[in-house]
Amino acid sequence: MTRHNINIDDAVWQIAAGSGNASAYIEKAVKERYLHELQDAAATVVAALPQSAVDDWTAWGASIADGTAGGDR
Repeated sequence: MTRHNINIDDAVWQIAAGSGNASAYIEKAVKERYLHELQDAAATVVAALPQSAVDDWTAWGASIADGTAGGDR
């Protein structure tokens, strides 16, 4: 298997290459890494917001959920 221009630790690459489905393994690992980074960044942004803004966003999200669920969330 060819290692393309991906920033992955050598140990992870060896495990992935040894598994039956290396590209799926790598894709999952990369998605999880970026998901954690996104969650951390979002938590930082939310922590900096005033509570009224958080409440507004929560209410907005709830209204979308209500509409999607036909009003029964």
